[in-house]
Amino acid sequence: MALTKIMGEHFRAFVGGAAVPEATNCQVTIQGNVEDGSTKDSVGGWNEEQMTSKQWSVQVDNVDASLANLRALITRFNSDTKTTVGWDQTAGAQNRVAQQAAFARSGQAILNDLSIQAGNRQIIQVSCQYQGSGALA
Repeated sequence: MALTKIMGEHFRAFVGGAAVPEATNCQVTIQGNVEDGSTKDSVGGWNEEQMTSKQWSVQVDNVDASLANLRALITRFNSDTKTTVGWDQTAGAQNRVAQQAAFARSGQAILNDLSIQAGNRQIIQVSCQYQGSGALA
């Protein structure tokens, strides 16, 4: 069986149902928080970990420094409104067409970190981190 891999340009973040335009990087973090569940009945020297909570986040960097985009991001941050955020494999026009891959997931998330880096005579870099609120689907 041949090993199939996807390249980074085909792994895209989606916010509000659309691929983030002009993205340069995407990072997905899925984390489980565990706690030692060992008891006096446990045998051996190993901890018996139990999952106590789960969390997820998506960070996406882009170079869309249009006034409309910056205004929309600041408004989204100030509103604390949840929006649908996820990831999928992409193809088609500008690699923005979702392929509904087996690993694709989405959920409700809050924009909890917005960073705009504007160096002199350089393209503005925008970085957004969305913190998941609830389960992934």
